[in-house]
Amino acid sequence: MRGNITRNATRKKGEESSSKHSERPYLVGYRRPPVTSRFQPGSSGNPKGRPKNTKNLKTLIRQAMTGKISIKEGPTSRRVSKIEGVVLRQLQSALKGNDRSAMAVIKMAMQMGFLEDPNSNPSETIALSASDEQILEQLLTRQHKARR
Repeated sequence: MRGNITRNATRKKGEESSSKHSERPYLVGYRRPPVTSRFQPGSSGNPKGRPKNTKNLKTLIRQAMTGKISIKEGPTSRRVSKIEGVVLRQLQSALKGNDRSAMAVIKMAMQMGFLEDPNSNPSETIALSASDEQILEQLLTRQHKARR
């Protein structure tokens, strides 16, 4: 098939592709599909694919979590994202004495690396003060008793 495909020979100056070029028959072959089976301009290659403006689960969750809500802080209120509102409420609950919320806030802070000393090496362990250790121990024992 390859031998049947004619290529444009190098043209000399002044020689234009005249009607001879359009009179040549179109040869079907490697990388030259028939004209009738080519994708038509303006039509999709997958017409029954996902409809436009439909969202996947990740997009729906992102929109739900980043939507704005009003929260009240003292006498004023402000608009924050829903995920930020959840974190703020969890922290407020922890400060009011809710042990589960306190453990959740501490766990979030540990996961985000906020309890690590930025000046220390990662191989070094963080030394807590005696009062900090006592508070953490009390929280852990309360949490352990609550699970039983």
